Amino acid sequence: MGKKWIFVLALLLLSPSGLRAEGWRERILPQTLRGEPFSNPDEGASKPQEWIRQPIRHKEQDKDGEVVVLLDQNNYPGLLPLIQEFAQIHEMNVVVREGTCGPAFEGINRKEVDIGGSCCPAARADRLPELRWHTVGIAPLAILANGADPVEGLTSHEVREIFGGRLTLWSQIPALAEKFPKDQPIQPVIRFHCKTRPGHWRLILDNEDLFGPRSNEVGSMLDMVTNVARRPGTLGYEENWHTINHPKFKETLKAIPIDGHAPTDGKALLAGRYPFYFVYNLSTWTSDHTANPKADKLVAYLMDNAGRIDPSYHVVPSSELRKAGWKFRGDELIGEP
Repeated sequence: MGKKWIFVLALLLLSPSGLRAEGWRERILPQTLRGEPFSNPDEGASKPQEWIRQPIRHKEQDKDGEVVVLLDQNNYPGLLPLIQEFAQIHEMNVVVREGTCGPAFEGINRKEVDIGGSCCPAARADRLPELRWHTVGIAPLAILANGADPVEGLTSHEVREIFGGRLTLWSQIPALAEKFPKDQPIQPVIRFHCKTRPGHWRLILDNEDLFGPRSNEVGSMLDMVTNVARRPGTLGYEENWHTINHPKFKETLKAIPIDGHAPTDGKALLAGRYPFYFVYNLSTWTSDHTANPKADKLVAYLMDNAGRIDPSYHVVPSSELRKAGWKFRGDELIGEP
């Protein structure tokens, strides 16, 4: 390679705009478009001693709860039946509230709840003193297409090219070239939640700057699913199978195979052949003045019974992940096989 081309290549690699425009980054540095799936468990947040000494204080509305649980909206529908079952078996008053990952973390940060739940792996800022993370399992992040479109599958490379703005027409995809009009645009729909946390949508592209400028950004999971269901030519993604499986989307929405594997194929997800997923994570306290033995008992029950979560949520339990070589630190999933 001549000096001129070496210089041009160096400029492209150093220039974010050049990387996006020419697609060099995925061809030259294929691992850099996909974000890290997990954070370093040895790196945590620091807090002042006043915060560390603070006990758990339930909010007034939760004061009668023996265990107070705040779950994000992805984990809530899958875990709620098991939590209710546990409470009935042990004749225990368990208060369960639903929120998003942000409020769930804030409930933990303010020390108002005994158990917090999120659909994302912990970021460094989430690793608070005296807080322990537990992984119930993982579930597929679905790539969504309009139900009327002749899209029966894509490769993970094509997904990244579409969301990165480098593939803009359906006819540019060889397998679909004869199925769409030549000028039919691809309309990506994107939703950025938990931007500072690893995994989830960042397994498609690491950060929002890598997504193409023609993408339509929406603010909620319902907006995402509704947009794709109503508009032919769109492509989106979503973690919440409770919403995806709603009867009103049965004919207008489909979760498509990626790299030849359906998102509902648990064996492919377990083996790492289906590339996009989110994590059912829970957190509990560990110090003498914060730990709640009843909360610990509930989390252990959820992990032991993860295989009984409604199959329509496609959760692969941590027990199966361990057998397949996924990496754990204690109860927390911290690495792929």
